[in-house]
Order: sequence, then C-alpha cells, then structure tokens
Amino acid sequence: MKLKGIKRKNTIEIFQEINIPDGQEIVIEILCEDSTTSVSGESQFWKCLENFRQEQELEAAGIEPETFADVRDTSPGREVTW
Repeated sequence: MKLKGIKRKNTIEIFQEINIPDGQEIVIEILCEDSTTSVSGESQFWKCLENFRQEQELEAAGIEPETFADVRDTSPGREVTW
C-alpha cells in the first residue's frame, strides 16, 4: 500500500482513507519526493534507475545495454576544504 500525505510539525496528514483496523501495528517508510535520498539516508537513485531500466523496453527503442557501460566517472572527485 502506498499512501501520500504531508508533514505538519509532528503530525503526518494522510490524504486518503486507510482501511486498517484500529490497534493494527504498521511500519512507515518516509521518502521525500524532492530528494534522491530517503530520511534514513539511503540513496534511492540506484533503485529508481534499476526500476526504470526494468520497466522501460530500452532495447525495443534501439537503446542497447552497452550504451550505459562506462558512462559514470568512478573517480572520487576533487577534495573540498571547508
């Protein structure tokens, strides 16, 4: 089940009715839509990318898997001094 809502101070307002009995234990994972990182700090980018590649028929569109090989720079980048 996926629910949408909005946080207002210490309350989360859920936009739709939930058909769950009172007293039922639930687990909530909070993801921010305007970020690629969940509240727990996990990067969601790779999960989203993998889902995209699985859902889209890239090969049917003429995009071969080799297109994405070695497109990401794996170097650690420059050192930043604060």
